[in-house]
Amino acid sequence: MGTTRLSAEGAVGRGLSPEIWQTYGFIGGNNDDPSLNGFFFDDFAEGTNFVTEASAKYACLNDSGAGTFVADSAVDLSEGEFGVLKGTFDGTEHDQFSIQMGGNVGNIVKIDDADNEAGVVCFECRIKVNTITTGDLRMFFGLAEFGLHADNAFYSDTAATFVDKDYIGFMVKEADGASLIRQFHKAGADSTPWNGDAQDTGDDLVADTWIKLGLVYDPNEASDRLIKFFIDGSECTNAGDTRCDATDLADDDNFPAGEEMSPLILAKAADNTANLDALYIDWWAVGQGFTG
Repeated sequence: MGTTRLSAEGAVGRGLSPEIWQTYGFIGGNNDDPSLNGFFFDDFAEGTNFVTEASAKYACLNDSGAGTFVADSAVDLSEGEFGVLKGTFDGTEHDQFSIQMGGNVGNIVKIDDADNEAGVVCFECRIKVNTITTGDLRMFFGLAEFGLHADNAFYSDTAATFVDKDYIGFMVKEADGASLIRQFHKAGADSTPWNGDAQDTGDDLVADTWIKLGLVYDPNEASDRLIKFFIDGSECTNAGDTRCDATDLADDDNFPAGEEMSPLILAKAADNTANLDALYIDWWAVGQGFTG
């Protein structure tokens, strides 16, 4: 599980964030009944097991003709890595690198406040990119319905559009390149991405710098704190609306409450054939609480 990696080195710990995983009982023994918390952690130490297909360990895609989807050969443990999955692009426009848990057919968690299903949901990943240049990449880090790892299954080739599916997580716009936006959508919704449902967390990606992105749904929290977003283990505190509250969850038209989802990380290149970009994943984790 990698629980020993909770110890911090420097200002930000390199492993799972205690504010998420210890607070909600997934590690550390805070839960009286561990069977009520499902938990999965992958440190990506098995880089050779990741191939571009849906039937492997994860549903994976790298549609670059000369891009790669392999263990990062440059890992030297200097930044706390214990295996890193690296996706590269070959400079072709609209290249995509993506990975989704569940093998393209299975979901892992459900955010739902219905009776007997109102369990905590947690997600976190540690990633970095080598570019934050406007016009290079669109990215998503979070939870989404299954089957979205495929080319154009989440983002289309048009810069500001993507398909109508269920998701919640962090996005980066192609027209920005760095700003981390908390975004949610429900399949069939009338909401427009980057409009009223999209809010800037106040945090940005920094090129070639690791960052941890997490979210927590806690049905027992106050109504304005039901879903919180975390950057490097601390809750986002931007003046904008960086939480999802009871009003969001009750919005059957726009919020994916009650929808099954699984972790998804995705990056898609823009209309630019000169960029040889890379996305690195150090680890990801997901947890689902059950009421018993």
